[in-house]
Order: sequence, then C-alpha cells, then structure tokens
Amino acid sequence: MKKISIALTIAAVLVLTALPVFAQGAPKLVIAEKVIDLGEVAQGEVSKVVFELRNEGDKTLTVRSVRPTCGCTVAEYDKEISAGGKGSIRATLDTAGFKGAIAKSIMVMSDDGQNPTTVLVIKALVQPYIEIMPRALVRFNVLQQEEAKQKVVIAATERSGKFKITGAEADSEFLEVTFRSLQEDEMIPGKPSPQYELAVQLSSDAPVGPLSSVITVKTSAKKAEKLEIKVFGVVRALLRVTPPELQFGVVEARMAPARNVIVVNNRPGSPIEITKAVVNDPAFTTEIIEIEKGKRHQVTVTVKRTAAGAGIKNAILTLTTTDAETPELTVPVKANLR
Repeated sequence: MKKISIALTIAAVLVLTALPVFAQGAPKLVIAEKVIDLGEVAQGEVSKVVFELRNEGDKTLTVRSVRPTCGCTVAEYDKEISAGGKGSIRATLDTAGFKGAIAKSIMVMSDDGQNPTTVLVIKALVQPYIEIMPRALVRFNVLQQEEAKQKVVIAATERSGKFKITGAEADSEFLEVTFRSLQEDEMIPGKPSPQYELAVQLSSDAPVGPLSSVITVKTSAKKAEKLEIKVFGVVRALLRVTPPELQFGVVEARMAPARNVIVVNNRPGSPIEITKAVVNDPAFTTEIIEIEKGKRHQVTVTVKRTAAGAGIKNAILTLTTTDAETPELTVPVKANLR
C-alpha cells in the first residue's frame, strides 16, 4: 500500500511539473490547399497564386523561409502568424519557356515542431499561344568554317487567331535570322494559318567551341508579343587537340612521367601529318605516334629523369603539321618537378 502511495505521489509530481510546459503551447501550421491546379494556361502568361495559411496552435508561428523552384517566384509571405490567426504566401508562375503539364514546388520552413517543412505545388497545363514546331529550340553541330542552316515553323493556334511576325533577331553576330509567310500548299496540315518559316543561318566564321544564343521573334499577337527560340550547339575545330593543356601536377622526375595529346583531323578528304613536336624546355622529350593515317595522331610528352628538382615548369608544346591553314598548333605544358 505504501508503495502504491509513493508511486501516485511521483506521478502527481510529474504531472504538475509538465503542466507549465503544456501551458506554454506550440504553433501549428495548417494549409488546407497545398496543391493549386491552374488548369490550362497560355504559354508566356504570368499567373498569381495565393496559398492560405492558418496557425491552429496557441503560440505565434514563425515562417522561417520560403524557397520556390525554377519558374516560380514568391513575391511575399507573412513571416509571423499569431495563435489562431491567418496568413498567406503570394507567388507567381511564369510559363515562358514551358510547354505541356508542369508542376512547380515551393518549400515552406517554419517553427512548427510537428511539421517543420511543408511542400506546396502549383500545377498547370501550359498551352502555346503561338506554336513553334518542332520545338522552340535550334541545334547546330558543325565543323569550323562550315555554313549551316536550321528551320522551324511558327503557327497560329485557336487561342491566337491571326497574327503577323514583325521582326526576328538573334543575340549572336554569327547567326542570321530570316522569316517568310508559308503558302497554303506549304503549310503543316491540321494547323491553323498563318504559318511562318523561320530560318537560322550559322556563319562560316563562327568561332570554335560551344554555341549558345537566343532568338527573339516579335509578333502582333497581344498575348505573345515576343517569342524566344533557344540556340545550342558546337562548332568543332578542323584540327582538334585534346586535352587543350597538359597538366602534370606535382610529379617525381625520376619516374619519367608522361602525358598524351591527341590530334584529330576533322577535315574530310584532306589527310594531314604531324611532322614535328617540340617542347621549349629541355626537361621534356616528345614522341609522335600515328594512330590512324592522315586522321589521328598521338603526341607523348615525357619528363626527363635528369630533370629531378627542376621545380615549376610552364612550357609550350609546338606541333608542326602539313595542314596549309593550320601549320602549327600549340599546347601549354605545366608541371612541378621534384
């Protein structure tokens, strides 16, 4: 009996001790609508979305951060919501560059101990106001000095009605953009008129390397006054050197470390040879190996064993070729010799 009395006393003390903790209360974030579906939205349209928040706890709720994903911007939100009060998150969805069904999320972090992170979702079915076919993207994969042309068709939809293209230009000096109205027998069947053919011409003097540009098309359509077509691609060198720089790092010269350079001839029907390979530093030797006649060569650069302790080296590998347009290629050589 005495043991029971002691146990009840302890339990009572524990309950009384816990009471102040419960009295302090806690915030509780409630969002009735975590997913908002906008339904069909015209491409390029910016939609405003409001998520209603409630604090059903008995302590002020603090919204610590709101992080949107690509295409969604949070304009503002209530950082504190009193117990029993309401707040909101005001966001916008920019549909430019999107097509078809999309879902963009917003991560909400608060001091709700039971649910510190909540994910909100904005859904939409993005329909182009003016259609670009096959897609609003042009790709190039060309050789140096090679001209290339790609075409897309810009067509009306039931949403746009009649419109005119009033201008088109790229933000690259190496791209020329032209457009023309298609005749009835040239149009894509099943698509409304008008339809325009837009041609993108890549200049033969475009530099070697990656290509990235944006074409802006201006139209008379009020809800699609500007269309964007992205341009990606690469211009490949006629003589490609890989890697473009030889990096030895910190090496032991006595181990005679070596690195390889591969030279690929991309010029069709014009074989070339590497006739000479020289590094302008006596700490290195070179060897030319023909992998595929007239097409592919390997140049091996080796550190001399006698170069131990020579320290940091910044040298140049010079390759002499039989190519009339590129008689010489240079490759930086860097090493720290111990």
